[in-house]
Amino acid sequence: MRKHPLLLTFIFTALCLLPVMLLRDFTPDNELRYLQIADEAIENGNVFAFTLQGEAYADKPPLYLWLVILSRLLLGKHSMLILSLFSLIPAFITIHVMDKWVKPGGAVDRISVAFMMMTCALFLGASVFLRMDMLMTMFIVLALYSFWKLYEDHSSGSGTVNRKLHEILLPVWIFLALFTKGPVGILMPPLAIICFLLLKKKGSEIGRYLGWKTWGIIAALCVVWFTGVYLDGGKDYLNNLLFHQTMGRAVNSFHHKAPFWYYFTAIWYIVAPYMFLLVGAIVISLIDSIRSCHPERSEGSCRSEGPNDKEVFFLVTIVSTFVMLSIFSGKLAIYLAPIMPFMVMLLVEVLRRTGWQKWMTWTLAVPLILIAAIGVAALGVLLFTGPEGRLADLISPYPFLRSGMVKFALFMLSLGFILATYSLFKGRPAICLIFTGASMLLSVYAASSVLPQANDWIGWGNLCKTISPEEEVATLYLRRPYPMKVYLGREVSDYQRDFEEFYKAEAEDRKPSDGPLVLVTQSKRLTRDEALGDFVKGKSLWYVGPYCLVQVDPEDEEKNTLSNEL
Repeated sequence: MRKHPLLLTFIFTALCLLPVMLLRDFTPDNELRYLQIADEAIENGNVFAFTLQGEAYADKPPLYLWLVILSRLLLGKHSMLILSLFSLIPAFITIHVMDKWVKPGGAVDRISVAFMMMTCALFLGASVFLRMDMLMTMFIVLALYSFWKLYEDHSSGSGTVNRKLHEILLPVWIFLALFTKGPVGILMPPLAIICFLLLKKKGSEIGRYLGWKTWGIIAALCVVWFTGVYLDGGKDYLNNLLFHQTMGRAVNSFHHKAPFWYYFTAIWYIVAPYMFLLVGAIVISLIDSIRSCHPERSEGSCRSEGPNDKEVFFLVTIVSTFVMLSIFSGKLAIYLAPIMPFMVMLLVEVLRRTGWQKWMTWTLAVPLILIAAIGVAALGVLLFTGPEGRLADLISPYPFLRSGMVKFALFMLSLGFILATYSLFKGRPAICLIFTGASMLLSVYAASSVLPQANDWIGWGNLCKTISPEEEVATLYLRRPYPMKVYLGREVSDYQRDFEEFYKAEAEDRKPSDGPLVLVTQSKRLTRDEALGDFVKGKSLWYVGPYCLVQVDPEDEEKNTLSNEL
């Protein structure tokens, strides 16, 4: 443990998350879309210009999609386990780089900080879900780390850093961040670097790190990329990639539009349960940084020596990125993923100056006590709620919630947070963080045993298994059902919310020669849509999670038409 504390943490985390990566179904909104894009790219032979449902898809750069394509080509299928590793391994590398950068202390301290970063709510989620955000976060952290090595070496004059290597790595990491997710990857590192140097009154040194060599390497790599896009997708695709997607999302987003203050509310849950502690550290660091800039105004009031350059750099990275993302029109909580490692390590730097303060104890204790109480209450509901009543009605649609492993997961979470709180008030915050992180991961491990049943609500894999290969599929009241093609191997006909259009196209004049048809819709719509409810009467129905599947038999439709005529 003393020699390789991070390795121990990573092995424990990987084992706890392994059942999720083995048992979870792909989510329809994003994960299945990426798989369908990969399938179409393989089918059409595209490398740089992708399609979705035959239409140009320039929303994302190709690096992550290449990984999805490569895994499909090597394995012959899409593997949740392998694809999850493209998120989990970058998370581990990010933690390793930040640990190497900050050097939190002894083995116990390093484990506690690693657990803290790993179990920030959004960081943990992004580590197993199939998105490119964690991969981009890794490249951004690597880019800023390369800058810091150059800056530190120049400031100290030690000459111990391989400057030629990091002068090449800095633009390469920035490009790879851009090549993974898009504009944030190329904007965040230079913005943080420029703001930091200006704050340190070293604006004249910006060219040392972001000069012709840096931008030249980035530009050369972009030329290769854009040439590939032009050859593969043509002028329209390139224009869509460079202008429509980039400017559209930044200025007047056509997806995920939100007000300026969106992230001021999102920050409280993306780093839960450490939100009050981490935001408090940002406030303290900001106040002390301002005081250090105006010592004549704060004589005798400083908590300790002012923040060092590393702390200031982390603070600038957090604040500048937060403001930049708030200005952009398109917003999602996941977009804050790149600042989470710096939030955790900023706390470490603040602790080095101030030590553990009383306010820190309470800002960490409050969410721990609250979550422990919620866990105990939820456990009590599952243990003592009978088959009837309002609470029973809320639980009944999800029978897997009454599983013994779900109850055990709640028990582990509550017990771990209670022990964490006890350790905290005993003056052992590092042990508190270890209890907190370990109990969260163990509760995920325990609860993941019900994923085969819960997948009915997560994705469409279980649903599609009930549809035979010869049956056509039509959908009503489903959001983005077309990625069902990944499971079915064929297109589905989506009629969105228009029952009349569905009936005219698929049922009214359906003949035996047309073959069997399955209608997939939301179960709740059978009572909310009177026409749909009347249509399914007398037909074969079966249910998968919140969905109802209706067997549309051509012979039945002929009888219904004849009956209506008579």
